[in-house]
Amino acid sequence: MDSAVYLNTFAEGAEVGEPQFIERDQLPLIARTWQRSGAVAHYKLFGVQTLMWQGERKTFLIGDIGSAKVMLPTDPAFSGLGERENPERLLDHRIAAVVESYDFQDEANPVLVLNRKKALERLQEINARRAARGQRAFGVIQGTTRGGYRLNVAGYFALMPRVWYDWDSTKKGLVGEGFEVEVVDTRPTGLVVSRRNLIPNPFHEFKDRLTKGSRVRVKITNIYRNMFKGEVRPGIRVRIYTPTMYRLLQVGQEVMVEIRGHDDREFFGTFI
Repeated sequence: MDSAVYLNTFAEGAEVGEPQFIERDQLPLIARTWQRSGAVAHYKLFGVQTLMWQGERKTFLIGDIGSAKVMLPTDPAFSGLGERENPERLLDHRIAAVVESYDFQDEANPVLVLNRKKALERLQEINARRAARGQRAFGVIQGTTRGGYRLNVAGYFALMPRVWYDWDSTKKGLVGEGFEVEVVDTRPTGLVVSRRNLIPNPFHEFKDRLTKGSRVRVKITNIYRNMFKGEVRPGIRVRIYTPTMYRLLQVGQEVMVEIRGHDDREFFGTFI
C-alpha cells in the first residue's frame, strides 16, 4: 500500500478515502490536472537521494507510486521544514504534497517533483475554521515526544499529551494513525488537541456505583512525588494521596484503596 496515494484535505498523512493507484497511461493527465488545481495528495516516501536538478546538485526525499518516482526537495521552500529539522523524519509517515513539476521525457522513468510546503499552506487555508479552540478537526500522529504525541491536525502542527489519547491509559497511539480530535488550545507554536475528549467517558457511568467508604482493588499506573494514580478498571481512574512510606510502590502493583469521593474526572481515595 506504500505506492498508493490518498487524495483529501483533512490533514497531512490522512489515509481517508479510496487509495489511488495511478496507472502509467493515466499519469500525464493526472499530473497536469493536479498541478493546475493544486490538489493535495498524501504520499509515502522511503529514502534519500542526491542528484543534479535544474543545474544544481540537490538532496531529495524519494518515493514510488508505481507508475512514477516522486521526489521532494529537502529545501525549506519545498519541504516546509525548519533549517535545523532533519528531513528524514518525513519518512516515518505519509506527507502531504502538491505537484510542483514533472518530467516525462524518459518514458521508462517518469518523475513527479513534489512541494510539501504549499500543500500544508493549502490545508491550513481550507481548514482554518476547524483550527480554533473547541472545534473538531482530523489529526494524524506523526511522532512521539516526551509525555505525548506530535500530530498534524488540519495542516497545522499539534501536540497531544499521552493521557489525552484515551480514557484507558493502557491504549497507545501509533504513528500514521488518524482520528478526530478536539482543539483544546491554540499557541504560537501550534495546536494542543485531545482525542479523549471525543470518546465517551466510562467514569460517568461508573461513578455512581462506588460510594464514599467503598474499598476497591486499584492497579497503580502513575507515580508523582507523594501522589499515585491507578485504575479500578481501564478508564476508571483513582487519585491517591499517601504518606511517605508508600513511595516504595511500583507502577503495575495492585493495592486496596478506600474511596473518599470523586470529581468530574476521577475518584480519589487513600490506601488501606
